[in-house]
Amino acid sequence: MPSARRPEPPRRAWAIVPAALSVLAGCGSDPLPADPGGGCPAGMERCGPASDHLSVTVTADRPTFVKLGVPAVVSVGDPAGSTEWDLSFQGYDVFTNGGISGPGLGSAFGPLPASVFAFPDDPIGVPFLIEDRAEGAFLRWYAYDGGTHTIYSRYHVYGIRSRGVLYKLQVLSYYTEVAGAPVGARYRLRVAPVDAAGSGATRELLDINGTVDGGSTDPAAPSGCVTLDAETFALLSPDEAAASSDWDLCFRRDAISVNGELGGPGSVTAVDLQMGAGEPLAEVKAMTEADATERFDAIDEAALTAPSLEYRGDYATSAFSSKWADLGAEPPAPVTSAGWLVVAADGRSRYLVGFDGFDGATEDAPGTIDLFVHPSP
Repeated sequence: MPSARRPEPPRRAWAIVPAALSVLAGCGSDPLPADPGGGCPAGMERCGPASDHLSVTVTADRPTFVKLGVPAVVSVGDPAGSTEWDLSFQGYDVFTNGGISGPGLGSAFGPLPASVFAFPDDPIGVPFLIEDRAEGAFLRWYAYDGGTHTIYSRYHVYGIRSRGVLYKLQVLSYYTEVAGAPVGARYRLRVAPVDAAGSGATRELLDINGTVDGGSTDPAAPSGCVTLDAETFALLSPDEAAASSDWDLCFRRDAISVNGELGGPGSVTAVDLQMGAGEPLAEVKAMTEADATERFDAIDEAALTAPSLEYRGDYATSAFSSKWADLGAEPPAPVTSAGWLVVAADGRSRYLVGFDGFDGATEDAPGTIDLFVHPSP
C-alpha cells in the first residue's frame, strides 16, 4: 500500500474552477444534484434518511481498512492482493481499492454538495470517477464547477527541476477550440527557465493532447507528454511513460504527472508555489490571463528556491487527497459540508460517504473518525 503522507501547508476543502465542456474525462456528464435550500449543516445525516455510522480509529503508522457494504472495519492480511476492503485510512490519507492503491476496481469523486445526502436514493451524476493514481505538485491545478461540468486553471505557478534546469510553469487552459466548439484535455502552458541572472524567454506550449485517444477507456491508450528543454511532445501509454526518463510532464485527462518517484523513472521534481492558497470558486473564475501573467512574471529564482518549498515527484493520491480534512484547523477537522461518491472494490457497488467528526486528532492522524455511509444507485 503506497503512502502519500508528506509535510504540507495548511489545506482546505477542494475548491473547483470552471471552463466549458461536458466531457471532462471520457465519462458521463449528468448534472450534479441541485442544492435544495442552500446546503446542510455539519452532521449531514440530518439532511436525509439515516445513514449507517461507523467509528474508524486511524493512526499514522499503519492502514485501517473499511468495507462499505457492511459497513465495518476489516482485517486484511495482504491489501495488495485483497478486494475485501473499499477504503483505506492512514494518517490523513484516504485511498480507494483501485488504481495504484489496490487490486480492485474502486474509484471515487468528490467533494459533492452536502445536499446529496438529502436525496441519497437518487442517482448521483458525476463528470468522471478518479482511480487512485500517482500525482503530486499538480494535484490542485484546477477548480471544477459542478453546475456546468467545466474546469478552470487556478493559474498557480509551479517550480520544475529537470536535467539541471529550474523552470517556472503555469497551466493556462485545459481547452482548445475545434470547429468552434471547446475540446477538453488539450492543454496550453506557459514556461520559462529561471536562474540567478533572471528569467529566460517565456514560451507557450500549445495543444498538449491529454485526451487519451479522444476519451478512450482503454487504460493502455497513449496521452501527451512533454520534455521542457527541447519543447518536444510525445504520445505515450502509461506503460511507456513508466519505462522512460525522456519526458518531464505527462497529461492524461485532468491529471498532470511528474517524471519522478511514483510518476516515472526520471528525476524530475516539482512544487506548487500557491499550494496553501484557499481561493473560492468565484475568485478563480474571475481571474484573467492578464492576472495570471502578472503572477507568473513576479516569480524569480528566490521565490523558486525558498527553503520552505519541498520539490517532489509524484506520490499516491485519491479523490480524497487534500479535500476531505482541514489540516489548518486546530486540531485538524473533517470537511463536513461535503460528501464523496465511492465505487467499491467490486467496481459496481456505489456509496455516499461523509464525515461527521474527529476524536483525538493530532498533527499526524485524525484519531477516531465518525464516518457515515449510504448506498447510492
